[in-house]
Amino acid sequence: MMKRTVYCLLLLLYVNCICAQSDITKIRAIYNSDYLKYEEDDSLSRDISLLDIGTYASRFCSLVGEWYNLNPVGRAPYPGTTIKDDDVYKNIPYKGKMLSVHFPGRIVTQDAINNLFDWQLLEGDSTVCGYPCHKAQTTFRGRTWTAWYTLDLPYSDGPWKLCGLPGLILHACDSEGKFVFNCIGIENGDGHPFTYKIGNHDNIVSAERAEELLILEAADRDGYYKLIMPGLTQFWVTDKNGRIIKQMPKTAVPYEVFPQNHKKKPAKKKPATKKRRRK
Repeated sequence: MMKRTVYCLLLLLYVNCICAQSDITKIRAIYNSDYLKYEEDDSLSRDISLLDIGTYASRFCSLVGEWYNLNPVGRAPYPGTTIKDDDVYKNIPYKGKMLSVHFPGRIVTQDAINNLFDWQLLEGDSTVCGYPCHKAQTTFRGRTWTAWYTLDLPYSDGPWKLCGLPGLILHACDSEGKFVFNCIGIENGDGHPFTYKIGNHDNIVSAERAEELLILEAADRDGYYKLIMPGLTQFWVTDKNGRIIKQMPKTAVPYEVFPQNHKKKPAKKKPATKKRRRK
């Protein structure tokens, strides 16, 4: 009986180690996250994102979306922002794994963290948010990223999936200027917990399949909802007067690009009328 009890305790500890679903914030980085929502857009949209770093895990999500989660009534005090619903969890709930979650539909992809990015350290110095930074570059799934990281914050982490450098990434952008992360604040953690709860409705897919779904979401929103949430009976969006808002087909701009998904464009890009600028 004693041996069986010890075995059960060891098994429980093992499961908790590999499936830990919460951590406590030690440091928080806040970023302006500028992104091109659709190829047809003439300017970048902006979200404000937070990166909570704990003892062994981290969470990257929209600060604006987090405000609405805590305050379902009212208007968020972040004018001029749009929520980009793409959360990233590193080392939680599984050690050594990274989960990226896209809403709506909880489209989930999973990557091994170790050696995910092949960074090249480059010459160059800068200052971001008051911290001295060094330059690095990598090409990852169709995009080339340039990052500025600081050794003063020795966390091998950064916005979105970006990680693997010897310091915290405070600024990053892709070579086309479609995604820009710029740190605007560093705060000491207040010890509040963050977590990832594995949902029964998680759609766990490959990164390539996730991009395919994002393309469908932009080109045919109703078709996307019918595919990933077949239990829904209404797929349209209405305005405050109850009138259906018709969605025009758009061309998605995913973080990760797989050429085989772009043989057929779901929507034609209109000619640019002016230089892109942030909204």
